[in-house]
Amino acid sequence: MSSVKKYMDLIDKLAGIIKSHIVINDEEITEIHVLSDTSRSPKQLARDIQSALMVRFGVNVDHKLISIAQIPSKNTMKLTDRLVFEEISISKNKERFTARVTLCDGNSTFSGEATGLNDLMEGNKIICQATLNAVLNFVNPCVVLSPVEIKAFDLAGEKVVAVCIAVKIQSKVEHFLGSSFIGDDAGSAVVKATLDALNRKLANT
Repeated sequence: MSSVKKYMDLIDKLAGIIKSHIVINDEEITEIHVLSDTSRSPKQLARDIQSALMVRFGVNVDHKLISIAQIPSKNTMKLTDRLVFEEISISKNKERFTARVTLCDGNSTFSGEATGLNDLMEGNKIICQATLNAVLNFVNPCVVLSPVEIKAFDLAGEKVVAVCIAVKIQSKVEHFLGSSFIGDDAGSAVVKATLDALNRKLANT
């Protein structure tokens, strides 16, 4: 029990943590329950907990054992509810197409990468997947994101791209639609359409 108290005392000192509770079975950590404010994302908090326990005590904990509940706190700065597009880089050869997307929440950056066939129709889907991979570094680890369909069309004399995203949280799957005018950069438009589909959902995740 003295070890458990040391673990909890360490976790409680991490930025954003309000209180923690650890369940031990046969001297192995089986559950870590954490109450935190909203100054940091659950994924960031889980990584901090894993790193702190490993560095201080040499204890390796699977992120699946960490459960995080968040409540707003007047004494801390709340994470912004929206991710914004910061950068996209694309590299391709005759066979492969690779996209790397960087997003920002106002305090931190989150990057994602995806690779696939160098095909006109596949390129937009790869960019969308790279964006989703960046988003997954921001949201709760239990969320699953997947591109369903991407289409470009004309609207009011301009080119528009629409993106449909499947979002799975626990056993529930929902579909969300986002769009963006293409303008001079089709790749950036796909990123913005993907975020348009997700940002309202992310604010409640």
